Amino acid sequence: MNKKMDNKGFSLVELIVVIAIMAVLIGVLAPQFIKYVEKSRQSTDITNLDSCVSAVKVYYTDHDIPDAGITITSSGGGNFTASDGNKALINVSAQNTKVKGKWNTGHFPGATITKSGDVNYSGTSDYYTASGDKFVPVN
Repeated sequence: MNKKMDNKGFSLVELIVVIAIMAVLIGVLAPQFIKYVEKSRQSTDITNLDSCVSAVKVYYTDHDIPDAGITITSSGGGNFTASDGNKALINVSAQNTKVKGKWNTGHFPGATITKSGDVNYSGTSDYYTASGDKFVPVN
């Protein structure tokens, strides 16, 4: 009647404790992870906007910048567009550069390039704000 039980594995209590610990860790870490993902998307948008600005400046080294300057605008989930009818962006295949971050409504990233070649950025989000010729992190 003495039967030796050779139990290998985990008990139900041990499994429940491990699952509970994992749930708490996910609950604490997930919001931080989501924040970092969004911040990296906005950083990518800024880098893409810089690339578009550079493309427009290079294009207009051979052509004169219009007296009114060039404005590059964007919208949530849309492409960057230039006020010159996208001539410069199409010329360097940058017309399909999409905005991926979540920017404040009405404050999507953009830039204005003056006749003299100076750049003024615009746009605000929870993580970045435009300040003249650059974007700065929000504290």
